[in-house]
Amino acid sequence: MTQKSKKPRRAIWCRRPLLALLWATTTVFASAAELPAGFVEEKVLDGINAATAIAFVPDGRILVAEQTGKLRVIKNGKALAAPLLDLTARVDSYWERGLIGVAVHPDFPRTPHLFVLYVAAQPYPHHVLSRFAMLGDTAQVDSEQILLEGDDQSKRGGKHPAGHQGGPLRFGPDGKLYVAIGEPIIPSDGECTSQKLDTLSGKILRLNSDGTIPADNPFHGQTTGKYRTIWAIGLRNPFGLAFQPETGRLFETDVGQTSFEEVNEIVCGGNYGWPLAEGMSTNAAFKNPLHAYPPVIGRSIVGATFYPRALPQMPDAIPYPPMWRGKFFFADWAARWVKALDPDAPTNVVTFAKGFNAPVAVEVAPDGSLLVLNRGTIWRDGKKFASNSGSLVRIRHVGEGGAASLTQQAPPIPNRLSETGVFTSLAELRLRDGFVPFDINAPPWQPGVRGRRWISLPPGKAIKFSAKDEWEFPSGAVIVQHYELEPAGTPFETHLMWFTGPRLVRAAAYHWTADARDAALVEDGEIVPVPGAPKRNWFSPGMEQQLNLDFVVTGFLLPVNTRQLNRGQQLENWNERGWFAPKLHDDEIVKLPRLASLEDGAAPLELRVRSYLDVNCSACHRPGGPSRGNYDARFTTPLAEQKLLHGELVAGDLGIAGAQVIVPGSLEKSALYQRLKRNDFFRMPPVSVNDEAQPALPVLAEWIRQLKAQ
Repeated sequence: MTQKSKKPRRAIWCRRPLLALLWATTTVFASAAELPAGFVEEKVLDGINAATAIAFVPDGRILVAEQTGKLRVIKNGKALAAPLLDLTARVDSYWERGLIGVAVHPDFPRTPHLFVLYVAAQPYPHHVLSRFAMLGDTAQVDSEQILLEGDDQSKRGGKHPAGHQGGPLRFGPDGKLYVAIGEPIIPSDGECTSQKLDTLSGKILRLNSDGTIPADNPFHGQTTGKYRTIWAIGLRNPFGLAFQPETGRLFETDVGQTSFEEVNEIVCGGNYGWPLAEGMSTNAAFKNPLHAYPPVIGRSIVGATFYPRALPQMPDAIPYPPMWRGKFFFADWAARWVKALDPDAPTNVVTFAKGFNAPVAVEVAPDGSLLVLNRGTIWRDGKKFASNSGSLVRIRHVGEGGAASLTQQAPPIPNRLSETGVFTSLAELRLRDGFVPFDINAPPWQPGVRGRRWISLPPGKAIKFSAKDEWEFPSGAVIVQHYELEPAGTPFETHLMWFTGPRLVRAAAYHWTADARDAALVEDGEIVPVPGAPKRNWFSPGMEQQLNLDFVVTGFLLPVNTRQLNRGQQLENWNERGWFAPKLHDDEIVKLPRLASLEDGAAPLELRVRSYLDVNCSACHRPGGPSRGNYDARFTTPLAEQKLLHGELVAGDLGIAGAQVIVPGSLEKSALYQRLKRNDFFRMPPVSVNDEAQPALPVLAEWIRQLKAQ
């Protein structure tokens, strides 16, 4: 995987509200995960309401925390009707606040203590670390012993101070309790608090199990009171903690702004750079992450656990194969995968499984299986949250001769483009009979690369047509998108999509060899440079056995809809082929929407700008989309309803007084224009891998200036 090093930056203030979910999938669907051969997925529990964390009791019970305040218990494979603990009346569960962390005393049951981290509503929003007595399947609320109270979040300021709460709790081999606290959104005066020692924000804390503070904490002599708990600083939103069983080393997953998600090794007194650095830094004062990846790989790192090198002998347990033992497992909420790395060789990152339902936590169970806690929804912002959508699944190894996995059930994706049966001649780019070439009105911004496209439908099958919404395709349809380097036309990469459902595909990216004779399958997503262009990069999305096209932000984009295909006689020709259901009438076709490219000087400025936003921004900026912004970038939404002009900003105003999405006549106050200009934390789109100026800027600027006179 290619990563781009970042020099330390000084940010105006900390943005990216949510669990770094600004660019992530928000309307999440349930589906079986894609697993390695010899592994199976088993459903443990459904209907979890806003899942946040899991923990094990040594007797085999599993505890599942719900953000809204309940701690549920799974016993003998079944969820008990009554919660173990109910803090619903005490928690503030708005956005990322709520019940967010849970741990059991390592000496349980001799020391029957349960530890939780939650954000209390009264007398003001603040973190509370508490200990409860756990007797049987109940932890009495009135047994609460408060060990630590965090800072008053109502004094944070900012538009959305409820983000970045952190949450994970872990007992270390030293018997101390480690607590991760995020840095909530703060005022726009440029002050970020994760570098300061008079706040708990953006820190890893260390306490004794009775709430007292160890005297050997690194900042004990520089601070007073509760701030003596600080163990490490400079974090943004730590969402996973894990100790390596064999060494006791501590690792953390830190949700990034818009540049990098991080895996860090946490050391006593370490400074991890936020907000002065994100990803790799050249500043020796900061600890660099072991591993960092940009938004095109994933956009919300979560979870942290180690698979031990050796497991206790248990009946019926089949440990994971040697390649997974001793590895650090982590997940990505938005990209829906679980990956693993070796802390001693962190550049070797391997995808373990894909297709989870918005995972938030991973844990290795005592029987050697991996538990994945799926949230299944966005954070609780009151608009897009879906209640009772979470689940807990177990990934069990059954042996190479065991039950087939999803990957085994589906036909294997060929390793070479020449083996797909799609092309009859790679040298001449000649496709087999049945494939029809097509063009689009407004290609996505992919500098240095141009695309060619073909489609094939099964005989007698048709596309479910919609003038406004995305089309639905019959199973067996195939779309090919071939990319060439400009201006020479050298083959660069080819993407294939085999439809298995109306919006479901098996997809593969094939990167061409230097001699252009064939293309090899890209097994996992990676960023590669565009040859001969130092500021241009390309994201190869790898392969997907099951991909829902409605939740793709980057990589396998499909610009195949009415507004893109409405050019020349294409819609008429497809209609005559019988490819649309229902079949269109000629008087319908002339009224259909049509995009325009930026380069079309004959088209109105508004049409060119809105077309560009539709193609390059609407995957996130749409109702139910992953952006927290209010504006709708889809071309099919009338301009007056897009919340584009004078649109209120939820976040990302860059500290500009009076900023809106677009302020007619003012480039300085138009946040959309300002963010399209940037290549730092606040760049838009955040998944961009290119550092050169976007071609939309001069056209957008001219339109904004003209709007003033209207």
